[in-house]
Amino acid sequence: MNQIIGLDFSIKKPAACIYANNSYTFLSWPLGLKESLVDSYKDAGVYIIDREVIDTKIQDSSEKMRKDLENSMYLSELIVNSLASFVDLKQCFIAFEGLSFGSSGNVILQLSSYKYILMKAFYDKGVKLSNMFTFAPITIKKAAGCSQKGMGKKEMIDAFAGSDNDIPFRKFLDTNRLLFQKKGGNWVDHLDDLVDSYFVIKTFQEKAQLQNVNFNKI
Repeated sequence: MNQIIGLDFSIKKPAACIYANNSYTFLSWPLGLKESLVDSYKDAGVYIIDREVIDTKIQDSSEKMRKDLENSMYLSELIVNSLASFVDLKQCFIAFEGLSFGSSGNVILQLSSYKYILMKAFYDKGVKLSNMFTFAPITIKKAAGCSQKGMGKKEMIDAFAGSDNDIPFRKFLDTNRLLFQKKGGNWVDHLDDLVDSYFVIKTFQEKAQLQNVNFNKI
């Protein structure tokens, strides 16, 4: 089976999971995570990629537009180049978590713009447009078994941590829960993004199986 990249893309805390050679690799490009939490993720085997902070809190509309474009291109190139150090992107399927239905506003427009620039960066590296997919959040929840009303990020993390799959990150998370849980049992920041990227891959695999996609033909 060829390589699959699952992406839970956001501007501040994008996360990715790579499935290749029957194993999973997790990567992240976060801003604003506590150093202690960064260390915990690294101990769990997650590759945390440092990134430059580009100030976009600018009043002038034209200058803000330029900075947003600069930041989106920088982040896209950083993500694509990071992933390319693990896999041959030309041999990959790329799957994204889509936006929630009914989402609106300037933040959603900005996120959409960043995502399309990221897709263009993948395309420039040789990824076919036909090998890029987007799945609705509710579809990804179904792959996690968490689509019932009231279920959310916490239940998806619970499903991942409590599963029996042989993934080093999952096993570390399950046996070191105190590192990743706050008082009261809630999970720490950014864990939901990493878990979502894994379930994006599971969604793609389920959809591909239903549609009889030949993974060996890209």
